[in-house]
Amino acid sequence: MTNRIMALVVALGLVFGATAVTASRDTSVLMTQSDAATPVAGNATPSPRDDVAIGDTVVFVSEEGDDLANITVDEVINPYADFAEFFTPQEGLSFIAIGITIENLDADDDAFQFLTFYTGIQTGDGLYYPPTTVFLDEEEANTYPQLGNDPVAAGGSASGYLFFAIPDDKDAVRLFYSPSGHLLLLADLPAVEREAPSA
Repeated sequence: MTNRIMALVVALGLVFGATAVTASRDTSVLMTQSDAATPVAGNATPSPRDDVAIGDTVVFVSEEGDDLANITVDEVINPYADFAEFFTPQEGLSFIAIGITIENLDADDDAFQFLTFYTGIQTGDGLYYPPTTVFLDEEEANTYPQLGNDPVAAGGSASGYLFFAIPDDKDAVRLFYSPSGHLLLLADLPAVEREAPSA
């Protein structure tokens, strides 16, 4: 009789132990899934904000979560039309000039390189247009200097303009910066008032 009671106690102990281990494992899985679904502060690729106005500063964050640079869209000229005399824009295209300032925040005295060819305008229909080359006369080039790819020293800043060309019938809605592993919304672009077609 004593042996039967002992066997029953051992069996019940095994059942309760297995149940406790299973419950613990399930709780661990749920916690991991919950953590994975929660954005972490300083994420290397933050989700684009709902809106970024002209003049707002966006922080470029490294894969390690360090703030590397402030990027600010200072001005949007849409449409832009002050080209050099010998430059004839392609028919059917509208040009946009966007002024940008980059400030290097790196704490390790490393240079920051803003690669302009990773910027792009998204239009209302979801298409994406990279920067284009334009030619300006001397006065306009001094007023709207084109932003280059030169590294910005730690603690320094750089400003300049990027130029984009999109079809006349499309609306530019957002400016993105998308180097490898990142998708950073730099600005929501203001709508352009179009002239109503004549009757």
